[in-house]
Amino acid sequence: MNRMLALSCLLLGSLFSLPVVATDFSELFDRVNDAVVTITITQNAEQLSGAEVVDVSVDGYGAGVIVDKSGLVLTAAHVVNLADKMQVHLNNGQSFDARTISSFPFADLALVRIVNPSAELPVAALGDSDTLAIGEEVIVIGTPSGLSQTLTVGHFSGRPANTGSFNVADTDFLQTDAAIMQGNSGGPMFNTRGEVMGIVSHFRTDTSGFGFIASSNMARDLVLKHGEVWAGISVEPVGDVLAKAINTPFPNAVLIQDIATGSLAEKLGLRPGLIPATINGRSIKLGGDIIISIGGKDVSFNKAGIEGAYAYLSGRKKGESIKMTVFRDGQKVKLSAPKP
Repeated sequence: MNRMLALSCLLLGSLFSLPVVATDFSELFDRVNDAVVTITITQNAEQLSGAEVVDVSVDGYGAGVIVDKSGLVLTAAHVVNLADKMQVHLNNGQSFDARTISSFPFADLALVRIVNPSAELPVAALGDSDTLAIGEEVIVIGTPSGLSQTLTVGHFSGRPANTGSFNVADTDFLQTDAAIMQGNSGGPMFNTRGEVMGIVSHFRTDTSGFGFIASSNMARDLVLKHGEVWAGISVEPVGDVLAKAINTPFPNAVLIQDIATGSLAEKLGLRPGLIPATINGRSIKLGGDIIISIGGKDVSFNKAGIEGAYAYLSGRKKGESIKMTVFRDGQKVKLSAPKP
């Protein structure tokens, strides 16, 4: 009996002592890497310093992935939505000017077009994110801490509940334990077949270590199938507390924070905020326009209101008039401009 027990222990010990062989992703990396790009941006803004308005310039970077030979790059909205200048850098050393053509900040997705691209651009295939199974291996390629073309490996960990900004739109995010750091934003997550499963959005700063990826199917539905729309603004929901603080009768509206050069917002003549303040625990800029209607419909900072505004903007053809009404200096002001 003792001999049988000893033999069993010996066999189990030999099994557990077998070396663990890690998956080799070198071939997959070589196959998809050239379609992954680094994006550098410059964002200009005005802010109040004492009694003077001063210009402030901030540089930033992120990643993206080329999804069409015409030069379309899928990335995260928070990387490019307010960019005044932008360049896309390829793995072969080429750099191109680029501009944002579509952005949906509440799902953190944007589409960038390379200006005058070279004849042959490497392209990654957009896959069906619904086919991902929990536990499936995935890779992320991006620019963590400025280190371009860096690969991290992990697993598809789950589909969290709505994790978009303010939860005002239906979103589809994927969860992964692949290492994600500042600079990975906008980079692609691939499955083991080399298909783009989503775009890196953000990561948890607590001990969970999970990253969140805007799914490829959401990207396809929001920014690839619809008409181009880039408002080029960041906004803050007014709400009851802020409405009382700034004495506005429109608590459901949105207060403009920043505006990008060349955007629809600039063409409409919208005014950004200038005065930094903290209200109800949030850091905001006061003094900007308050958008109260878009396309003749009152603005409501909820799911129906946001989706309605986006449908109006994306449904207008290039050159058609975009109409907004803002609350400025205590009065309603009507604005209009042709869609860029």
